[in-house]
Amino acid sequence: MRIKYTCFLTFLFLVLSCGKDKYEDNIPYTKVDFQVFLLTDFNKVLTSPGGVAITSSCRHNGGKSCGYKDHGIIVCRMMTSDSYAAYAGTCPIDLSKLNIVNDAVLKVECSKCNRIFDLENNGLSGNARLHGYQITMSITNQSFTVTNY
Repeated sequence: MRIKYTCFLTFLFLVLSCGKDKYEDNIPYTKVDFQVFLLTDFNKVLTSPGGVAITSSCRHNGGKSCGYKDHGIIVCRMMTSDSYAAYAGTCPIDLSKLNIVNDAVLKVECSKCNRIFDLENNGLSGNARLHGYQITMSITNQSFTVTNY
């Protein structure tokens, strides 16, 4: 009898603990549209794999926005492929500004909730994900445009 009771409680615990909350992106919509020139912008940091930068100016090459509360947009060059990515510079959990942990490993951190987001892994941190933006490369591959999806 005691074994059945223990098995039942264990099963019940596993069922209740495995439920996943649906993650929601809390960042309000902000229009993003600007261009990045690889050889001149961000001190050429995006010319090397693993390079990451956060826009610091709302007027970055024709830009109309720096994202939510001017937190900036994170732009990076992937380590494992010759591609680029762009994410909101805002933590999707508590809406605070993100900081670069180490540009060589493509990670950013929220100083408020202490989550570390992996830019190489689609901006994931647990079940939370950074808000991503679309990258459109130029014909010459010397620049790209960052826009909303």
